[in-house]
Amino acid sequence: MKTKTVLTIAICLSLFATTNFASAQMAGAGYQMPGQPVIIENPGQASSISSPIPGQVGQIQNWNVTPEFAVSQMEACSAGCGPQAIGGDFFRLHSEYTFQMLDFQNRQGDKETILLCNAMANGGQPGVAFGSQFRASALFATTNTTDKFSYLGRFPPDFVGDSATDFRLLQANQSFTVTAAPGVHGYIETLFSDVFTFPSFEQGSYQVRQAYVVFGDFAASPFYAFVGKKNISFGDFGTLSPFTQAVPWHYFAPVAEGAGAGFKNRYVNATVTAINGGRGIRVADSDRIGHLNNFAANILLSSYGNGNTRLDVGAGYLYGTIYDSAVPDHIDPNNTGPRNGAWDVNARLRTGALTLEAEYVQTENPWPATNHEVIAYRTEAALDGQFNGMPARYSVSWSEGIQGDPGTEFEFNRQLVLGLRVQPYQRVFLSAEYVRNTGFAPLINIATVSDIDVVQDSAVLGATIFF
Repeated sequence: MKTKTVLTIAICLSLFATTNFASAQMAGAGYQMPGQPVIIENPGQASSISSPIPGQVGQIQNWNVTPEFAVSQMEACSAGCGPQAIGGDFFRLHSEYTFQMLDFQNRQGDKETILLCNAMANGGQPGVAFGSQFRASALFATTNTTDKFSYLGRFPPDFVGDSATDFRLLQANQSFTVTAAPGVHGYIETLFSDVFTFPSFEQGSYQVRQAYVVFGDFAASPFYAFVGKKNISFGDFGTLSPFTQAVPWHYFAPVAEGAGAGFKNRYVNATVTAINGGRGIRVADSDRIGHLNNFAANILLSSYGNGNTRLDVGAGYLYGTIYDSAVPDHIDPNNTGPRNGAWDVNARLRTGALTLEAEYVQTENPWPATNHEVIAYRTEAALDGQFNGMPARYSVSWSEGIQGDPGTEFEFNRQLVLGLRVQPYQRVFLSAEYVRNTGFAPLINIATVSDIDVVQDSAVLGATIFF
């Protein structure tokens, strides 16, 4: 395991060393639709900046700060968010912003900066933005072991036999963003999910997935603060696959309640979060409720090369995780043990149409349930191009979770994804994936049901609709 750790860190550092700082601008990981203008509206006067051109920024007028700071903050948002102005009305619909905020695949932990960039692009004017997203899927799968299906996008008991056919609306999200003043914002995201029904198998569940307040005005300062329930800023946990999450997300992506502060400019995006004690959703855990006794820290450094080139290198730390108990469980808040934190390193290189990503996450100490550190990593590549005249992305992803000694039945969960995503319409993505999962090690009851020889082959079709 030490060899894999050293190799992954070495790859990240070598990628970072190959790129020099420069002044090129680009949209983060394909979020901004090319060729569309960014409109910045201010009370009494409006000015515009065309979509990012490497090394060039349009004129900004009527800022109550220095022109240099205004340009710097617009560069930071163009490079990291690419927001489009919503318009001047109080009630607003904005598809590109909705897609970024509700995107399940990327930008898991820092969406509050997307909110602040969008608010700045709208001149900080009071208003309410509404959006919605629907993710439908069809899965066709076979397994070499009866009743054991290891695809991580479903619960293991969802299928029986040697094959599966599954059509469902995986998620339907609604989001509301409220700007009460230039520096005061609220965000709430509801979620219907047909996955979060285990073990009752009812007709889906409906929940408030995130709800938080953000204090900040990127037109005046790169600092901001937030309080509430949200995806915690720790690691990256994105993927270049069009529909299926990579293994690190399943193992380590946390949602919890707390408060934090951050800093974002063109080159640095840093956050620290104080987390309420007790069990969060999925991963964050500490042994005493009623106290701020858990925390996370995250930093992302960005550099820009000649032309359409950008490199991001990040690191994160989560003080307390669920991998602290001898009983493997994601749900029971009474299952705790000696604190076991986790650390993360990640990197993304975007040059022209090619994107490369890597991430490595590991607990500080062995998980008492398996007497082994919990490790997850991913290596991915994607190429943007065309498919039958439509914008398309071709991707390949390899990811693995390791939590047992070599040869144990619960040693690993491995996943290979070959993906294609096309955009036939502005608000529609269609995707097709071939997914191979090897190993069957559910993180609940891992010592009793795991089987290292399980292989599942799946075809996953997806449709994402947003407005």
